[in-house]
Amino acid sequence: METIQLQYIAGATSTAIFVSSNLPMLFKAFKTRDLKSYSLSHLVLSNLGNLIHWVYVASLPFGPIWFLHGFYTLVTAVMLLWYFRYEVAGMNILRSLQLKAEQVCICGCANDCNRVSTMVR
Repeated sequence: METIQLQYIAGATSTAIFVSSNLPMLFKAFKTRDLKSYSLSHLVLSNLGNLIHWVYVASLPFGPIWFLHGFYTLVTAVMLLWYFRYEVAGMNILRSLQLKAEQVCICGCANDCNRVSTMVR
């Protein structure tokens, strides 16, 4: 077997292994919509690194590295989008609900008296 063929087979095999190792993470994140364990800075820097790395990948001949890096770029972009959709948006909704306050009468007379308290719901 020629060295070029062996390198291509190794590249294709490792690409398949790396892709399959990321699929459970994607399925779990999609199913649970729980990305609390992910760092926003990590996701942002991973996306930035992937974009810069495309300069290098584009200089290589078309092959398994293109698929692998394309997959990594897609995965990190999706995870960042999901982070903003599920975590950041979720935090803003919770914060707005916590800050929403209404005045309720302490004695239960339907706010006809001056004995009111602020209750956070």
